[in-house]
Amino acid sequence: MKKRTFLVLVFLVATSCRSNNAGDSAHAFADSFMTAENKAWSTGEVDNLKALEDNNVIYHLPGLDLKGWKAHEDYIVQGRPKIASLKQNWTYLSGEGSHFALAYDSKATLLADGKTSPSDVANNYLFFFRLKDNKIAEVWVNGSATTVELKKQ
Repeated sequence: MKKRTFLVLVFLVATSCRSNNAGDSAHAFADSFMTAENKAWSTGEVDNLKALEDNNVIYHLPGLDLKGWKAHEDYIVQGRPKIASLKQNWTYLSGEGSHFALAYDSKATLLADGKTSPSDVANNYLFFFRLKDNKIAEVWVNGSATTVELKKQ
C-alpha cells in the first residue's frame, strides 16, 4: 500500500511540475507583454513591446484588424495624443505552451479633436494570444467599450 501511495504521489508531483512549468512560462511571457504594453501607452517607448511581437503579428480588434508590427506601433503612437488619464488593468487568466489569455479593462478621457467633444471611455476586453517562435504572432480581442460625452463647462 505504501509503495502504491508513493507512486501516485510521484506521478502527481511530476504532472504538477510539468503543467506548472508550461503555465509559468506563458505567465512570465504574459507579464512581459503587460509591462511592455503599459509602458508603450504611458511613455510612447515601444522597443520592449516590439521585442515581444513578430513583425507579421495580427491583432483582431473589434471592427479592425492590425496587420504587422508597424500597424500596432502606429495604433499606439497615433492613439496616445488623443487620450488623457489612461488607467490600464491587465489580469493573467490562463496559458500553456504557445497560448495565453488576459483580461483587460481601462479608463481614459478621449480628447476633443475639433469634430467631437471630449468623452470618458471605459473598455472591458478579453485578449487571446498565439505565440510562434516565442513571439506574439496573433491576438484576438473581444469585449465592449462605453463612451460618455463630457459636459461642457
